[in-house]
Amino acid sequence: MTWLGLVNAAFNRALNKSETAAAETPPGMKIENGRPVTPTYGQARANSGAAAPGFTPEADAPQQVAAATGATNITSLDAILALQGEETPARRRARQARRGKEALDALEELEHGLVFGRAPGGLRRELEGLRRASEPTGEEGLDGVLREIDTRLAVELAKLERMEAKPGGIA
Repeated sequence: MTWLGLVNAAFNRALNKSETAAAETPPGMKIENGRPVTPTYGQARANSGAAAPGFTPEADAPQQVAAATGATNITSLDAILALQGEETPARRRARQARRGKEALDALEELEHGLVFGRAPGGLRRELEGLRRASEPTGEEGLDGVLREIDTRLAVELAKLERMEAKPGGIA
């Protein structure tokens, strides 16, 4: 079995192992883009009925409701946006898993291209981009396999640079 086949098998095992562990943990809070956040101004509606059992309004107390200020609404909106912008470990894991699959596919495409004597033109840029997008997922097994893939990307990029520098290198 080739190196690509071995790493691909290890990568799939690491993904399946971490997916099983992720399925056992309860999901986090999910914020969806639904209704827009709008400020509430003015006074509350006067209750036409009697007070709820156990609650009696004071007859002499003034019925006032403070209007919401714009700063409070902006702060609330900032908090919601901050929560939405914060990446969950599951999203980071999924993105890195997708990157790992794309890297393996690109390495396989490079292997096929070299067998036929021609590497696809944009493949080097793709390999460089995949290498730069590396980040840890927090899962030891998956991170280990991704490091192996990243090492192989670096090796193949160095080989491509040497081949391109030679006269009559690959096209």
